[in-house]
Amino acid sequence: MIKKKCSLCGGNLVNNRCTFCGLDNSIYDRERSRRQSISSQPESLTEGSPVYQPQSAKGKQNTTPRPHQKTAAQKPKAIYPRRQTNYSSAARRTGASGKRRGWMVWIIIIVVILLAALPALTDFADSILENGFSAVGSNSADSSYSVDDSWYDDDYSWDYSDYDPYSYVTRDIPASGETYETVLGNGIYRIGVHIPEGIYQAELVEGNGGIEIVDDENSIYRYVSFGTEPEYDQVTEEGDLRLYNGGVLNVDSGVILRFTSENAQPLTQEIKENPLSEPVSLEAGTYTSGDGIIPEGIYDITALGKPEDDYGYSSVTLTYPNGSSEYLWVDSSDYAPVTDEYTDTGAKNIVIPDGTEVSVEYGSVTLTPSEGYYDVDYTEYTSE
Repeated sequence: MIKKKCSLCGGNLVNNRCTFCGLDNSIYDRERSRRQSISSQPESLTEGSPVYQPQSAKGKQNTTPRPHQKTAAQKPKAIYPRRQTNYSSAARRTGASGKRRGWMVWIIIIVVILLAALPALTDFADSILENGFSAVGSNSADSSYSVDDSWYDDDYSWDYSDYDPYSYVTRDIPASGETYETVLGNGIYRIGVHIPEGIYQAELVEGNGGIEIVDDENSIYRYVSFGTEPEYDQVTEEGDLRLYNGGVLNVDSGVILRFTSENAQPLTQEIKENPLSEPVSLEAGTYTSGDGIIPEGIYDITALGKPEDDYGYSSVTLTYPNGSSEYLWVDSSDYAPVTDEYTDTGAKNIVIPDGTEVSVEYGSVTLTPSEGYYDVDYTEYTSE
C-alpha cells in the first residue's frame, strides 16, 4: 500500500493531516473529486438534460422556469457548470499556518541538537584552553604554568603535603661544609652575601611570623609560618631549608629566628662599606627614588613611632621600575620583638634603585644606609 504524502511539504499524513507542517490535505481530495465529476459529464449539457438540475437557494430542485428564462427549445446553446479552481480562504490560512509550524519545528530541532551538544562543546573549549595555557607555561622563560580543574572547584583546598618546592632544582648543595649559625629578624637576605649557601634548620626565638624563600634560578618558592599556634599552621622549628647562592630569604616583621647549618658553603661576595652615609626621614606619602630625596642604594628601614603616629608600625610598598613590587611591614621599637641576641627593630638590606616608587603609610620611617651593602645588580629591578 502506497502511503500518501503531504502535497505541501511531502510529510507523512495521519487522518489526511500532515504530521510535519499540519496542512489538512482533504482540500486537495475535494478538488480532485470536483475535477473528476466535471470530467465525467458530457461535453454539452443543456437545461433539458436530466443531469442538469439547477438548485434553488435552499438546495431544492427548481423546475419552474422564471419569466425571463428561455426554454430549452428557445435556447439550445450548451450550458457548462462553473468550474471552481481556487482554494477557500480557510484552506489558504491552513497552508500558511502549516508553513509557519514547519519552520518552528525545524527551529526546535536545531535548539534541541545544540543543547544536547553543549556539554561536549564545553569540554572541547576547556581542553583547548588547558592545552593553550600549558603550552604558554612550558615555553615561558620565567615560570611554568598550566590550568588545572581545581581552579574551578570552590571546595578545593591545596594539599601542601604533596608540594615539593625543590622539584625543579638541577643541582645539589654539597653535603660537606662549615658549621654556621645566625639569628635573624625582619629583612631581606641575599644567599651567598648575607647568608652562606647550605641546608638549614630554623628555630623560633621570639614572636611569630613567616619566612619566604625565593629562588628564580632554581624555581624555588617556599613559605613557612612560625609561632606557637598549630591551629594556624604555625611551627616552632623547620628543617630542610635549602638556600642556594643567588636566592633570597625574606623574614617577616614580628619574628626572630635562629638558622643553623652543617654544610655552609663559602660566600660568593663580601659585605662592603655603604657609599651612603646620611639617613633619610620620610613622612607618610609617596616618593620616587632618585628625585633628590631618596638616593639609590641599600637601606635599613625603621618605623619612627612618633607620638602623632597612632599605629605603632609603618607600611612601606616599593614598586620597582620593572613593575615588580615589595611590601614591607615595619614595627616601631615599642612593638618589634627583641632578644639579648637580636636587638634590631627595622627591616634590613632593602634595595631601592633609581625610579622606585616608595609609598609610606600609617607612620613615619627612617631609611638608614645598610651595613649589609654589596655590589647589587640594579638591572634585576629595572629590566622587565
